[in-house]
Amino acid sequence: MQATFNTAELSLNKGQTLELGAAARSVITGICGAVWLTRDGDINDRVLGPGQSLTVNRDAHVLLSALGDARVRIEQKASRHHGLAARIGRGLLVRYLRLLRSLRRRQSAPGNASLAY
Repeated sequence: MQATFNTAELSLNKGQTLELGAAARSVITGICGAVWLTRDGDINDRVLGPGQSLTVNRDAHVLLSALGDARVRIEQKASRHHGLAARIGRGLLVRYLRLLRSLRRRQSAPGNASLAY
């Protein structure tokens, strides 16, 4: 099962797994029971019990497996810009606007006259 959402409370039966694709900026909290949690690129797996939380700060696939009947809350924190492509795009836009502004200043500066034939 794969899910995309902002906030959800999910019940998992013993042995059931849940894959969270690109779970950056998510907080996973155990409500009851215990879940085994593993993240791509992280060698430290975790077991979350009731009241325990884990914040996922980077883009990674997360796999939850219920060790018994369990319930978890997953909250994805809001972000104005998601993902690397958006951050790169925003950085390029800022640089482009600065370049345009500097070109306009040069054209309007005194002493920069153009000749027309």
